[in-house]
Amino acid sequence: MRLDGMTGSEPTTREIAYDYLSEIRIGRSAEERIDGRPSLVLAPRTGETFSIASIAQAGVLAEIAERLTALQVDTKAHRQLAVVLPIREDARDAVQSLLAGGPPFDPDKLGLDRHQVFLTASEVVFIFESPLGAQALEPLLQDPELWQSAAAWHDHLAGPPRIAEDVFSWTRPDVHIDRALLPPGLHGGDGFDA
Repeated sequence: MRLDGMTGSEPTTREIAYDYLSEIRIGRSAEERIDGRPSLVLAPRTGETFSIASIAQAGVLAEIAERLTALQVDTKAHRQLAVVLPIREDARDAVQSLLAGGPPFDPDKLGLDRHQVFLTASEVVFIFESPLGAQALEPLLQDPELWQSAAAWHDHLAGPPRIAEDVFSWTRPDVHIDRALLPPGLHGGDGFDA
């Protein structure tokens, strides 16, 4: 991504790889605004976070954020996606009740292989696993019913959701047992699962 703009009265250019960004969001708090306008906040994995403001239309920022996020996710060929949602200190029990009802979507219809949710005192971690990676979630993000059910979470949030970076993974290799080496009577089909 190449950004051309102005810093004060000086022209400036900034280049950053999509997959180097750890967070892309709209900054609305007073400290994140630029000259009172909302900003697009881009946080690299290392180094300083930087913000961009629109001179003409604030709505442009949301469109840019959406496109950058799509490009960032498309460059990652992960089968798993982890979304971290920070929650308020007093919200754990209420969030646990919301989660008890299960997801507001059908994981099978989305093509997910696995969907897990982990809850701590300060965060909810949603794990999505699919052969399509993050692309499996595209229909979900366009579903109005999801956004309606997400409204129930509003009072419990302590910040914007983040996509967690996959930095380590281990999987036990498939173990194949040569049935010819098994004792007589266990060579096949007689109730022994290997």
